[in-house]
Amino acid sequence: MNIKQLSLAAAVSTLTFSTATNAVLGPIPIYLNPIQVSSNYFNNLDTNATFASEIYTEEDIKNSNSNNIYDFLTQNTSIAIAPSSGNRFTQKIDVRGYGLTDGYQNVVITLNGRRLNNIDTAIQDLGVININSIERIEITKGSGSVVYGDSAMAGAIHIYTKKSVDTIATVATGNYGIQQSSISAGHNQDNFELSLSIDTQRQGGFGVEDPQGNKDKGEQTNKKVGVVFYPNDTTEILFDYTSSNLDTRYPNYLTLAQFDENPGQNSSGRVYTHQETNYNIYNFKAKSQVNNHLNISLNTSREVKDSTNSYYLWSNIIVYDTPTKNDYDYRTADLLFNFKSKNLKVDSGLTTFNGERKGSKDTTTKDNIGVFAQGTYQLNDYTYSIGVRKEAINYAYNPTSGTALSDGHNLKAYDLGFNKKLNEKTTIFSNYNVAFQAPLIDRFFDWNGTFNGFMNPSKSKTINIGLNHLTDKSKTKVTLFRSNVTDEMYYYSDGFKNTNIDKSHKQGLELQHKFQFNPKLLTNINYAYTEAVIDDENEASGAYNGKDLPMVSKHNIALSASYNVDNKSKVTLTHKYRSKAFSEEDFANDKLQKQKEFNSTNVNYLYKHNKDLDFTFDVENLFENSYGTWLRDDIIYPSSFTRNIKAGLTYRF
Repeated sequence: MNIKQLSLAAAVSTLTFSTATNAVLGPIPIYLNPIQVSSNYFNNLDTNATFASEIYTEEDIKNSNSNNIYDFLTQNTSIAIAPSSGNRFTQKIDVRGYGLTDGYQNVVITLNGRRLNNIDTAIQDLGVININSIERIEITKGSGSVVYGDSAMAGAIHIYTKKSVDTIATVATGNYGIQQSSISAGHNQDNFELSLSIDTQRQGGFGVEDPQGNKDKGEQTNKKVGVVFYPNDTTEILFDYTSSNLDTRYPNYLTLAQFDENPGQNSSGRVYTHQETNYNIYNFKAKSQVNNHLNISLNTSREVKDSTNSYYLWSNIIVYDTPTKNDYDYRTADLLFNFKSKNLKVDSGLTTFNGERKGSKDTTTKDNIGVFAQGTYQLNDYTYSIGVRKEAINYAYNPTSGTALSDGHNLKAYDLGFNKKLNEKTTIFSNYNVAFQAPLIDRFFDWNGTFNGFMNPSKSKTINIGLNHLTDKSKTKVTLFRSNVTDEMYYYSDGFKNTNIDKSHKQGLELQHKFQFNPKLLTNINYAYTEAVIDDENEASGAYNGKDLPMVSKHNIALSASYNVDNKSKVTLTHKYRSKAFSEEDFANDKLQKQKEFNSTNVNYLYKHNKDLDFTFDVENLFENSYGTWLRDDIIYPSSFTRNIKAGLTYRF
């Protein structure tokens, strides 16, 4: 951090922290001033929850004035996010020390209950979500494996969108060709609701042109239509269809000298990587209240996707690589039962996922089927929870020529927790969680696409111990955690293959503190300290033992202050800092260059002309800090180095 940034961080932190806002946690409603609200799975207050959580409401998201969901998560939460190889439309996510290399594979991300995780190492695509449509974001840390199963080792991130039939139009424009637009409309009559929306995001490029005259530009368009029908007072039927198209180019790597000189240059003269992706997603949900105690719901979805990537290599001359195309077909079906009687609540269900990827040389499938049951019981000042899941995962590899292969796993997850109310302001909680991650299908192949063999699944055992403290003006959460992991998966660059770390652990402290400083000033700090250590790795003959896992920053800090200038206008100041880490391939911790720290300061201004018209003005990366992803020494993918200015209007018809 430079002097300006240190001064800014100190000014924000000394103001102390945030507001009385409402929020809901996946299955658990979260409120600064607790209120009982009915919801699927858990029905409780966050101060009674047996696990750690972060909750962000529609108001939190709106006040941030973020360009997209990646910007919001980067600037406001404890999780680490960075563009994948410089691709700003597709970004990697790390929760609790699994690293910005592969951490996104160890957290389940859902959109309105539908999993966004892929069967291969493709990253969950959050860019298809219009940030203006989000109702709340809920992050459960070190828990969630009983309900969500495969990959919920670090936890789960749940994104919920609004059921709105209002007509709202938003337009925004900025430097570097930034353009955003969205419009949503709907109709509500008796027992029927219809909603339509379309949104686009464009960026004109932040660096120089490549030899074909293209900048690192991108465009994404999302269209959605939804229908909700209420046959009677106890039944809800929903259908929606989403179509998304992404076309983006992102830059090649630079050396350290080139990055320091100008992160926006293309000194090698190579053509930028080009990615095109098309989605068609169908969702059907039916929910019915059978009686005063039992609810039953059926959730199904199908996602059909094609993705084409064109990679361009450099070897004295420009080499145009043949585009790689994959077709995906994902199908899910969940049958859920929610039972409640007095202080007892039991949630159970059957979940299925069938995933297929078809390439030019092979078709590979990954199928999951799981059953789970969990219960919560309240007795005086105590809340108890217990849950178990059993899941079967089966793989099939069918090459166009050669031998077909198959494999499978039977895995289990557990969770046991309690919460104790000490007084009207303070509760303590703890839970013990066992989770797993079945290998993604790319793990079975080596660097040139040759089948390398099946792998062991990863398993984790996590304990959380935490405290909640609530006053009229503040809300504080503190959590200590430790996870012991076996067979954590990674790419062993020395052997050019995917393999397992025999034993590793993650541990740390998480602090959230919100404070209403006065009627006009709202402040917040979100801090995470994380250690991720390789305990034992036989593949590297012990050379990695005791070393830090690459791409895990020990310190992650998000600071914000929001000031109501008057009844119509508000200014919000945010700063995000993430400390240095070892580069992606530096498992031995001996490379000369480290992953650079991340610094970004944003200023947002909101003016409400009236109840229908809003004006926003945003400055992102105020001090023009440069950031890139270090693969290894002198292999750096630039991703942020410009000051981005944007102005926008929102009108409600």
